[in-house]
Amino acid sequence: MAANADNALELERLFTDLTQAITQNRTLDEFGLTRLQAMTLKNVYSRIGISMSQLAEVTGISRAQLTRLIAVLEKRNLVERRHNADNRRVVNVYGTEHGKKVIHEHRQLIAGRIQAHMETLSVTEQTALTHHLQEMIRLMIKAGIITPDDQSPLNQVREDNK
Repeated sequence: MAANADNALELERLFTDLTQAITQNRTLDEFGLTRLQAMTLKNVYSRIGISMSQLAEVTGISRAQLTRLIAVLEKRNLVERRHNADNRRVVNVYGTEHGKKVIHEHRQLIAGRIQAHMETLSVTEQTALTHHLQEMIRLMIKAGIITPDDQSPLNQVREDNK
């Protein structure tokens, strides 16, 4: 039992360290986003037309907090809310063209930072790191720790687990 708790703590430490190493506060500052706004945008753009209820569940924040957050993102023309055509009580959130551009630029910046770090490794080490990360992702999907969105390349990993 203690080994399982230690493993969970190691995963928590890994996730925290990866988040800090990859996004770095200056990345978000360059785009004028908080971590919560960036996480919400990622979910809006990867789950097109997600409902406010689903978005609250996926992000783990209250509906009231999400409503305020989405209002800020709407003012910046990053997202828009629309009533669902089939059920007017449901509100869906969509990305805007401007938001798509911001998300793309943010991803490019992060990818560039990762690439710069990867180049400090030998080709053999890069290959090993990539292999181990793919295996780690496969196992985390299998364990239900992470769930790839509908457009994620991780879906192939999920399909391979079936």
